[in-house]
Amino acid sequence: MDPAAPLPAPRRRRALVPLLFLATVATTLLVGAGMADLPGDAGLGTLALAGIPYAASILAILLAHEMGHWLMARAWGVDTTLPHFIPGPPPAGTLGAVIRIRSPLPSRRAVLDVGVAGPLAGLAVAVPLLAWGVLHSQVHALGDAALSTSHATSPLAMLHAWIAGQPILGDGGAAQLMGDSLLSWGVQRLLLGPLPPGHDLFLHPVAYAAWLGLFVTTLNLLPIGQLDGGHVLYAWLGRARALRVSRLVSWGLLAAGLLLSWNWLVWWAITRFVVRLDHPPALEEEPLDRPRAAIAVLALVLFALTFIPIPMSA
Repeated sequence: MDPAAPLPAPRRRRALVPLLFLATVATTLLVGAGMADLPGDAGLGTLALAGIPYAASILAILLAHEMGHWLMARAWGVDTTLPHFIPGPPPAGTLGAVIRIRSPLPSRRAVLDVGVAGPLAGLAVAVPLLAWGVLHSQVHALGDAALSTSHATSPLAMLHAWIAGQPILGDGGAAQLMGDSLLSWGVQRLLLGPLPPGHDLFLHPVAYAAWLGLFVTTLNLLPIGQLDGGHVLYAWLGRARALRVSRLVSWGLLAAGLLLSWNWLVWWAITRFVVRLDHPPALEEEPLDRPRAAIAVLALVLFALTFIPIPMSA
């Protein structure tokens, strides 16, 4: 081969895998370091060490999720890429990780197994990390920060504030409040009990990483199109009925975006116009057996348990 000739595309893509991973390690370390109370003249080594708890936790959750998909795809003989991590800005330092399926899925059973393996593997890592992180988090009084609330959480909230003559964006001193799913609320109540009035849990970096990991699981389990939840829906119901349910879920996301949180409006647009609502057919369209149908229902129950109506507010 001519050494000056360009590398084949597959080799170039393989070279991206470690580069993207290292970039994501760097961006998540920076986010983790930002959570630590470090002096302004802290050196690079000190910053990196301080960022490890958050970075290692979020990367472990994402890696478990994607390797669940990858290993199950390999078990079914489906050709996929290795996980590609995506670096990102604060407050997460990453936009997640993805694998790309390069060959058709042989059956609806395979679609279910590959689709559900990622969320289950990610949850198996995220829930213990959440429990550890909650136990190492601190309970503080919200004080005046709680009184400076923003009314920009959703279009409906902004409209109500405008009609009432209230400042839509608050006065700039609001605390960043992270919403609870039934799962995260249950873990907190089990480990810490009810919090005193006017107090909230200030999350340890590991707990924050687990919260983000669970939120990523929620987004992936949305029963729409080719998301993990869409795979589950198609495998369970078949293509025509899955498409009808996807349309209903899409309208539900739009309503949640208008009434609850801008976040869901963004995800309505992404799933409606980028991910799309339909699911491509598998090579064989035989229905699931009862054990796999039960797994499909369990996956949708997990979506309900991890769903956060208002993910963040200030």
